[in-house]
Amino acid sequence: MFDSVLRRLARDHWVRLHGTPRVTVLVGGARGREIWDQWIAVSSTAGTLLHGEFDDRIREAVARALADPTHPIAVLVTADAASHWRAGRDDRLAAMVDEGWVTVGDPPVAERGRPANLDARSVAEATLYEALEATPATTGRFRLNEALSVRFGPTAAEIDLLSRGDRIAIEIDGIHHFADPDCYRRDRRKDLLLQTQGLLVVRLLAEDVMRDVRAAVNAVCQALAYRLGERAR
Repeated sequence: MFDSVLRRLARDHWVRLHGTPRVTVLVGGARGREIWDQWIAVSSTAGTLLHGEFDDRIREAVARALADPTHPIAVLVTADAASHWRAGRDDRLAAMVDEGWVTVGDPPVAERGRPANLDARSVAEATLYEALEATPATTGRFRLNEALSVRFGPTAAEIDLLSRGDRIAIEIDGIHHFADPDCYRRDRRKDLLLQTQGLLVVRLLAEDVMRDVRAAVNAVCQALAYRLGERAR
């Protein structure tokens, strides 16, 4: 459930970057607020979360989204209030709600009371994956968190986003990977391993992906064009 919420937030982020108004409707109360606040903090955006009487708030949110499509905006609502408002409606507001509807369920019993624990890399991975899925040239080519048949350390080598058919591996790093010498050395060893497996490695900074994922998509498209050019030769 948590991964699906994260991916929906990433999808809305991509839609907004392309100038299409989008209001995220977080159906789930306090848990929705927690995840939204963490998303905004990790993505370093100045988003707006509205709550209160739903009809007033959704009208305000839609007006704001139309005025500034790139600004992240969400409305927090309980499931009962959202369902009651939505019943029998067939207008522009209802369509906007349907497009942005994200159901945030309660966490498993063992995880209740714990924070959602979004980190920069997981948010960036979801953001780039959704952007690649929404880009015609890369739709369906990449999978998240794929493992190879070779080991890296004690476990199988795992790739953040992998296109097996195109032999492209995307790794997304936090800034600490460059500040910590041990992390830097480990990444270079992993790059060498991936290259020996015939993979073209694209490394990206998580903060760059979150600042503007379009640049990351362009980099991946360049790598894909190179691979397709190899096949044509």
